[in-house]
Amino acid sequence: MKIIKIFLLLQFLLFSSLFANVNLSINDKGIKGERFNFTIELTGESIDYFPDFSTIDENIVQEISTNVSTSFINGKITKIIKKSYSFEPTKSFIFPSLNFVIDGIEYKTPEKNIIIENPSKTISSIFDLSINSEKNEFYINENFILKVIFKYKKNMQIVDLSLDKPNFKDFWYKQIEKSRSYEEGEYNILELDFLLTPLNTNIKKIEPLSLNVKVLDESHKSFFSSTKVLKIYSNELNLNIKELPNNIILVGDFSIESIIDKQKVKAGEAISYKLKIKGNGNIDDIPDIKLPLTDITVYENKPIIKTKILENEYIGEYEKNFLLISDRSFEIPSLELEYFDKNRKEVIKKNTNSFYIEILSSDTKETVLQKEIKIEKQNEDLAKQLVAISILEQRVLFFILGVVSCLLIISLYFYVINSKQKKEYKNRPLTKRVSSSKSKEELIKILAIYLKVDSKLDELILKLEKDEDFKSLKKEILKVLKNLKL
Repeated sequence: MKIIKIFLLLQFLLFSSLFANVNLSINDKGIKGERFNFTIELTGESIDYFPDFSTIDENIVQEISTNVSTSFINGKITKIIKKSYSFEPTKSFIFPSLNFVIDGIEYKTPEKNIIIENPSKTISSIFDLSINSEKNEFYINENFILKVIFKYKKNMQIVDLSLDKPNFKDFWYKQIEKSRSYEEGEYNILELDFLLTPLNTNIKKIEPLSLNVKVLDESHKSFFSSTKVLKIYSNELNLNIKELPNNIILVGDFSIESIIDKQKVKAGEAISYKLKIKGNGNIDDIPDIKLPLTDITVYENKPIIKTKILENEYIGEYEKNFLLISDRSFEIPSLELEYFDKNRKEVIKKNTNSFYIEILSSDTKETVLQKEIKIEKQNEDLAKQLVAISILEQRVLFFILGVVSCLLIISLYFYVINSKQKKEYKNRPLTKRVSSSKSKEELIKILAIYLKVDSKLDELILKLEKDEDFKSLKKEILKVLKNLKL
């Protein structure tokens, strides 16, 4: 009886094993930088245990698809589960053994040694992908153009092209939007450029780039067209990156200048100081420049940097505006720009002009009375000189003197009238003076002495300096002044 039971049990296990199965589909090799895929297929009535492997060799594993199907064989329902996974290894590794329990029986997959190879250039008579630059030796922060060239036979029916995102490690880079396409013999050629800037001397090479090419599959004969995707690799590019001397940051060719709107102003009146740097090179790396001024009120905006690529050169302009206010005379010192000229292979220093700003006090202005006294004295001196002149000459000179005196009187009259109007204007309420202002320069002169009275007013005055809409800003300033009751 026991023999019969054992026989039946063995028969059951044998029959079950005909349907229960574990199949691991995995390649022996992979390419660095590419996704590595594997598939597990389980067959059986009951999947009792399925391992959780979220990581393999410290790489995060992603489940990319699951397919479940069932079949009815010899009165038994058999389930088939097929799962596909993907991850991106950076080096060779051992794929671990995996344990499963199906229909009460434990299954174990063997370990497998997986070799991850560096990508190598695709050798083909149909396709060719290459990268190159004009030279292979550069300084840190020196811009250069990397050309990506893809060639393919004219008779190839390409459905789609996509360049994998480049891994320009330790580079600042920017794709140049303009691409080129042309024919050369039996090939079509596409060119794409990248602007690269090496950031350190550890860079030894640029790894191969890869391109996905979707083409019509002519080997698959059917009513409907089918496609296949080919991955094409470029060559690698060896580089020699050199240090810059004296901790220099900028590489290229630059000019620097500074501009002020005036050098003599009244106490409390604002002065506009503008700094401009132009040139080609890594202009984005210019730091936020400050003016080394103390005991002076300095307002500044953030620097504006505009760049573009012109004839394979990265050119740009750095501009920063300052507003300076003081109650005493002062000097704006010269600013220095230091950069490395890659053509001359030397450090270049360029400087801005320095400016002496004179603050005028109220007692330096001549009063109307002082001007009148000065004119009378000049007339007295002139009369004394006429004593020794003949009567005829005196008459002629008296006539000329009369004309001159009339002109002086008329000039004095208009001077007194203008002085009176200016005095009346200064005595007018601030809001009326602001309302009647005709330009942003006039408005800044009116408001300069009110800086630091109110933060909102300060902000609007600075906006005036930045060439913003004069009329709308004047309306906002009037609202603030009414609230401040100035």
